Amino acid sequence: MMDDVLLPAVRAALKSTGLFHSGAALLAAVSGGADSVALLHALCRLREAGGYSLAACHVQHGLRGESSLEDERFVRELCDGLGVPLTVAHARLTGGMEDAGAETRARECRRRLFAERMEADGADALLTAHHRDDQAETVLMHLLRGAGTDGLCGMRVSAPFGRGQIVRPFLALPKRALVDALDAEGLPHREDESNAAPVTPRNALRLMLLPQMERLFPGAGRHIAEAAQTVGLDGDCLAAQADALYHAALLNRAPLFSIEMRALRSAPEAVKRRALRRWFSEGAALSGCLPGERGLSREDTQGLSNLLDAGPGTVRNLPCGLCAEAGRRYLHLRGQDGSPLAPPPAVAPVSLEQCPAAFEFAGVSLACAFTGENCPRDARSAVLSPDILSQGPVLRLPMPGDHIHPLGAPGGKPLRRFLTDRGIDPAFRPVLPVLAVGSRILWIPALVTAEELRVNASRDGSLRLDVSGYVPYASIQP
Repeated sequence: MMDDVLLPAVRAALKSTGLFHSGAALLAAVSGGADSVALLHALCRLREAGGYSLAACHVQHGLRGESSLEDERFVRELCDGLGVPLTVAHARLTGGMEDAGAETRARECRRRLFAERMEADGADALLTAHHRDDQAETVLMHLLRGAGTDGLCGMRVSAPFGRGQIVRPFLALPKRALVDALDAEGLPHREDESNAAPVTPRNALRLMLLPQMERLFPGAGRHIAEAAQTVGLDGDCLAAQADALYHAALLNRAPLFSIEMRALRSAPEAVKRRALRRWFSEGAALSGCLPGERGLSREDTQGLSNLLDAGPGTVRNLPCGLCAEAGRRYLHLRGQDGSPLAPPPAVAPVSLEQCPAAFEFAGVSLACAFTGENCPRDARSAVLSPDILSQGPVLRLPMPGDHIHPLGAPGGKPLRRFLTDRGIDPAFRPVLPVLAVGSRILWIPALVTAEELRVNASRDGSLRLDVSGYVPYASIQP
């Protein structure tokens, strides 16, 4: 059965993920149980044909006393016999498997340790021995927790993980097939005695609920796994739509990590929620927090969706110490203490004396040319007379004490008050490009022109600046 069933499954998974070639570096997760032992043997038998390098990692949780140490000794002997380099990672968890949350803590710790090992080894993929029975348990667990499509599709054969991907070649095979393959060749494995007691929710499903379901509905486990595969196909379709929406709506320019609300409002609810969940997940990663498998709760996702129709300034606290704030056009993700997810890059002032014909400043694309025109009608352009140019105007970011006299206004006001009156989102204000002489603001591209520029007469030697792209903070768009 090893050659007829397990090897074809592993070969197919490696080929479909582009890992069945010389130069690929694989890391196998080996607990010592029948599943992982079968996987390691299969990987070793295909190693010469596949050309990949193979290493193994065993996690010592420390939750089962002497039995855990016996597992470790067994895995060491197994890897020595197969010529596979082994790393034993120590989780250093406390308590026992009966403790509340022990299963979740152990799983999350394993994932972290495996990701660290991948990084240290330069591995392209982590190979795990999850099988069809595991898939049925996972789907049921997610269903009972009220999961959506992402949860109900269960585990994928491959998914991004660590520095590469996680690959599960046995998802279509029942555990019985793995055990039978080992028994047929007399290959030993370890049994985790804690799996025989309903001390965790997953164990209870495996030992009590699934057997009863099989008695009532023969083949229930297989049908659940098949349903998960079907849901996964639907989920892939929704994910593709959500990805397109996400990339079209995202504004990721430090210190801003924002998403446009108008595009989200018009999207189907399922697509909108996926885009919002991805936005939070990637933003959390930028801030140094990895939400892991739990991500946003259903309540948090609904709260984010509600922000799309809330007024500017409405805030929703989220996991990982983050919050989302509704602006005029964008949702902004930041720390609950007001800090940005990433610090802004240093932006040095730019003099207009030697500006190229086209350049970018603070995320705004600009073009400049000498002209004899008068002051343009809208703020997407500005014309600076030789008199203004002689005063040394510079493009820079806002500073305390800046003030502006907007074109057509009866008088001037502090810049901070003007931005408040114009409804400019607070997240944008520190990173607006402004053209200034001293503390006098002459122009904010695509937003406002100062009264001072009205007096330009049509004179040769004037310099015209034009906005040549999209400006997210402005009300006038191309």
